[in-house]
Amino acid sequence: MTRKSGSSRGIRDCAPFMHSMDLGLPLQLLSERRAGAYEATPVRKRTCLSGKLVFGEGAFTLDCTIRNISEGGARVILAKRQPLPPDLYLIVVKHCVAHQAKVVWLNFPARGLQFFGTHPLSETLPAELKFLRKLWGDLHVRSGEHHN
Repeated sequence: MTRKSGSSRGIRDCAPFMHSMDLGLPLQLLSERRAGAYEATPVRKRTCLSGKLVFGEGAFTLDCTIRNISEGGARVILAKRQPLPPDLYLIVVKHCVAHQAKVVWLNFPARGLQFFGTHPLSETLPAELKFLRKLWGDLHVRSGEHHN
């Protein structure tokens, strides 16, 4: 299969923003892989989940809607043109999890996040991340969602 020259984007252009599902490591560019090697990319699942973006060690939060999500990242929608720091957390209320993330693209009102750490909020967290569980607990009670 040959690729036409032009402006079309292929998987090679997107690979740096995806993660390996098994290893939790960034995928290599296809050109850097061994000949014949194949590594699947995480499938993005379309959603309409409530989320909370958290930064400043919990001092700042923004509500968002998660439009698609995979193990490697998410596309979130914000209601306002709000600047975000490059590093933040995304709390997914329904999944009882907080993802440590980087903002990798912006196309208002959407933001693209790349995950590089996941913290189950039902488990013991390091002391410096306990604010995430408190925020999730407040959201969980307010939303009326029950997690078993």
